[in-house]
Amino acid sequence: MIVIVGAGLAGLACARELSRVGRPFLLLEAAPGPGGRQRTTHRDGFTLDHGFQVVLSSYTAVANLVDIHNLNPRRFESGALMSHDDRLHHLTSPLANPITALFSPSLPFRDKSRLAALGLQLLTTTDSTLLAGCASSSDMTTASFLKRAGFSNHFMNRFARPFFGGVFLDNDLETSAGLFRLYLKRFLTGTAWLPSGGISALPRAIASKIPVECLRYNTRVASLEISNGTATGVHLGNETFLPASKVILAVDEPSACALLSRPAPPTGRSVAVIYFKTQSSLYKHPCLVLPDAPDPVVRHFVQITNIAPSYAPLDWHLVSATVLTPERYPPETLPQLAEGEITTIFPHAVGELEHLETLHVPYAVPSHPPGFAARIPFPKLPANVYTAGDWTGGASIQTALESGLHAARRLMK
Repeated sequence: MIVIVGAGLAGLACARELSRVGRPFLLLEAAPGPGGRQRTTHRDGFTLDHGFQVVLSSYTAVANLVDIHNLNPRRFESGALMSHDDRLHHLTSPLANPITALFSPSLPFRDKSRLAALGLQLLTTTDSTLLAGCASSSDMTTASFLKRAGFSNHFMNRFARPFFGGVFLDNDLETSAGLFRLYLKRFLTGTAWLPSGGISALPRAIASKIPVECLRYNTRVASLEISNGTATGVHLGNETFLPASKVILAVDEPSACALLSRPAPPTGRSVAVIYFKTQSSLYKHPCLVLPDAPDPVVRHFVQITNIAPSYAPLDWHLVSATVLTPERYPPETLPQLAEGEITTIFPHAVGELEHLETLHVPYAVPSHPPGFAARIPFPKLPANVYTAGDWTGGASIQTALESGLHAARRLMK
């Protein structure tokens, strides 16, 4: 019997591939349902995702595993509202509307021309080549790359840090420049969307295609049984031993290290998302707002009901504010700090925002410093053990799904 540990996206993709070819397996998940870090909470008619997460239409693995139409995708506009000097500037995608993007006052013309040139270069570069750059000894931080490419401080503070800082959960843009280029290409070639039922609808859709008898929730794997360097099964949290011919660890890297009795990996990145409800709309565009502050509490925020009205009851709006490294602030002060920054940009919302929920995600994404792809986390695994997860090649929904598919195919070889 093949045992898959973890029903996050990687584990679900792996299980779906094994199911497709008729290989017997058992998928074990400690939580009551599938999804891993793709979680959604429903409260008082509001849909609250644990962390601001979106799907990109350029994620090919998603379309290969689920019927996207059944998820009722709600699409973002390709662009953002940039806050600067008490004004909002609308930055549009140069591919979606090149004329508007070129003459918009959102960024200096020189920055826009450099961004367009970089985008054209990326469109002619394969994803595999870009990912290979993440393993190069010449890889550098995203901040260093952008400065070397001649982008201004205006670009860094108004767009790069608010937008990609929010993507990487990295205020200082210390993330690999190779990964930045890969993400930029995916944003240029795809539009962001959300399932109307919340981000957890995606893993649930994949799980629905897996035979029920192959799924076991509320089942924690406590350790592996290793005999003479070979995995022979898993010990469950209730002290039950489950024999296994192969074991796939489709979990986050800290959990994989714990199960393999290896040293803890580099610290991942944390995030908090603060939700507000309001009956007074902040703005109309279906896109993010990027604050331009020297040291903001809120990295970016969005009136999510502009994209997915189903996230709130009728006549209500839902605002989601992303806070990086939330441990820097006393938890009880975060809602007030976030509300203050949002209402500075939208003064008419003073007194209108009601704090609904603050959701903390201590381990949201792994850290990806320059050259991260050259690191081999587990150079010598026990025989019959395979790994999968978003930490294997750049944290994203696409990476997590691909890693699960690749693990299944390696196992079958």
